[in-house]
Amino acid sequence: MKHFPDSGFSGLRDVFLRNRQEKSLSDSRAAVVLNTIESVVDGTDSKIRLVRGYRKKLGNIIQSSLEFSDDIVNRIPPPLEVSSSSFVSDPYVNAFFTNVADLQSVFSHSSEIQDYMAESDEDNAGCCALLCMRRTEKTVMGMELSGDRLNRDVLQVAVNFSDHRVYSPAPSEPKARQGLKHCLFQGLVTNALERIMKLRLASHRLQNKHQMLHASLRRNRQKIKKMNQGTDNKIAHAIEATGQELRKVEKEMLNTPLMTPQRVLEQVIDVFSNPGEFVKMRKIPLRLNKMCIKISDDSPAPANQLNLTEVVIGNELPRVVTLARFPRKDLLASTVFPPFQNPGPAAA
Repeated sequence: MKHFPDSGFSGLRDVFLRNRQEKSLSDSRAAVVLNTIESVVDGTDSKIRLVRGYRKKLGNIIQSSLEFSDDIVNRIPPPLEVSSSSFVSDPYVNAFFTNVADLQSVFSHSSEIQDYMAESDEDNAGCCALLCMRRTEKTVMGMELSGDRLNRDVLQVAVNFSDHRVYSPAPSEPKARQGLKHCLFQGLVTNALERIMKLRLASHRLQNKHQMLHASLRRNRQKIKKMNQGTDNKIAHAIEATGQELRKVEKEMLNTPLMTPQRVLEQVIDVFSNPGEFVKMRKIPLRLNKMCIKISDDSPAPANQLNLTEVVIGNELPRVVTLARFPRKDLLASTVFPPFQNPGPAAA
């Protein structure tokens, strides 16, 4: 009797293991999507569950939104070493901060950094977090060296980075990126909730106005009925004006339907179907000298080439973003871990 060669069994085993791994991965992704759907529903309106087949309607959309969040965060460049030692050597760090004290202050006064450092082991060397800044440009008068000649009162563009914010500190880059993905996705949930609340408030205001106009119309008509002689022109005009306003409101109400669970679900679907309308990212190349003055590409003047990543979230102003590794040793200890002070005996 002939035997199958060992290579045949090995190949079958590999196929079997690969299929099992793929199925396990698929099941894991399906579980993540399902859990995320329920999280989105809890974060917007739990009555969405009254809509038949809401999970099926949200499934592919939520999965695409998760992939969008992954893509956005993965496009953020590798982390910079933001520390007192890198301030002089790294052109990005040098441009982002005025001096070492400014750098230390930004991270030390961040509530998220403080909480993270307070809860982490003191042996932890530091953290990786998202650093966001606002970039502004201003035309100034400066000096420029042209060959051996120093030209004065030359128009230049100075770049400034301000309003620094630090988010999602974590012990490693992968965990920091995972935290950012969660924050970004929660931003989509918040955006959907704000839209729902805005529509719900508009509908509520129209209903209240409709009731008030009806009440006003009813009172004026009763006044007319109680009058023994003729018609009061002032009241008649008020009835006519109220009737016109009432018809206008009723027309608006037809275009502003009640926020039923189905209507709420439609808003959620609209937001998560277009995450790129909520979060936009772009790359900005800049040539800056040590004084943060823009240098043109054709200029021979010494400059550093910076490739910045700028993100716009919702209606907020654009912000430059980068991942940053910050060492614990550069924290201002008095800010993060103030010494315990005994308040002494309470006053009688």
